[in-house]
Amino acid sequence: MSTGQDLKQYQWKNRLLLLFGDESTSVYNKQKSIFSQESHELKERDILILKGTKHLERQLNLKNNFSGVILIGKDGGIKLKEPFVVYPKTIFVLIDGMPMRRAEMKKAKG
Repeated sequence: MSTGQDLKQYQWKNRLLLLFGDESTSVYNKQKSIFSQESHELKERDILILKGTKHLERQLNLKNNFSGVILIGKDGGIKLKEPFVVYPKTIFVLIDGMPMRRAEMKKAKG
């Protein structure tokens, strides 16, 4: 997990899962652990997991103390904003239904 400073550097390359919250809480660590078990699925969908920072909070115009997961699409838009805990299947189903992801899957099949 890294701490990205500017979301624009990822636009059109990666989808981002931003984890906002106190890293010392059990719910934050549970969320991190759940996603870490899905590395193949994350990689297949070009998903990077980043720690939500105050800078990103301002960049996304979030209210203070949001604790949860935000999914940013390759286009830079917020696709999901949910409090912890979000299960990977929720994220994968959402992404797999997006037109850009469907085009990626079609291209991968050849």
